[in-house]
Amino acid sequence: MLHNVYKFLSVSALALAALSGPSFADPACDLTDGYGMTPTAFQKEANACLEGINGIKTDTYMANQLLQLAGEQRADQGVSELQSLSSLIDAARLHAYDMAVRGYAAHEDLEGRTHLDRVRMMERSRLIGAFGANVVVVKAGTSAEDIQKAMMADKANAENFKRSEFDHMGVAAIEADGMMYVVELFARIDGRLDAPMPMVAAPRTNLAANYNDKLEPLGWSVVSANGTTLMRGVGDKLPASIPSMEEGFLQMDVALGKDVYTLKGPAISSSL
Repeated sequence: MLHNVYKFLSVSALALAALSGPSFADPACDLTDGYGMTPTAFQKEANACLEGINGIKTDTYMANQLLQLAGEQRADQGVSELQSLSSLIDAARLHAYDMAVRGYAAHEDLEGRTHLDRVRMMERSRLIGAFGANVVVVKAGTSAEDIQKAMMADKANAENFKRSEFDHMGVAAIEADGMMYVVELFARIDGRLDAPMPMVAAPRTNLAANYNDKLEPLGWSVVSANGTTLMRGVGDKLPASIPSMEEGFLQMDVALGKDVYTLKGPAISSSL
């Protein structure tokens, strides 16, 4: 039986104000219509936004405090500490920016992309076997301890802190228009491609990877955002002929004993 990646998502709101979509002007980062839809366009705009946005404060100290509190919470639950991962941090920041600029609070953006979609746009080599996310919007000035309490007051959020299948985490905290937007992403990394996947996939692109926990590769596929299979194959290379696609997501099927799992890999396209 094929098992999909685990997803554990929750949105919590403490003192959540009506979000009216404040205006933040930055010529290098225009989020009025969200991030670009193709992997190349998304990453280009994302990289510009990660340089900073006028009117928005990126609170790395708060993010580090929340990461530390998450570690303490897991220690209390008897589960291992989570490693910080830059692609998770970047994806978390990008979503926090988008919520602040366009005035909403949700896991999916206004175009319907998920946290995992954004991670797969940014992460070019790691293969994800389990994934979860917490989102909370609070008044600016709320302490890290009170934000953690708000997280723990939500059952789904609280469960993410003690799930033993997670081994990595990324936290973002940004302040805008009197509110603090916090996004926490959790993942289990079960493998890594030998070479980073290019945004634009070329024929015979290398798919060789190293896997954890005695996982045995079975095959690969590229699927659309709605799950439609665009390509499928075995071996460690893309085919000599690649169909036209603006966006696809690499998946690697692996076996552990009699069980089969699908690991989530990078987003790709066949054109700019």
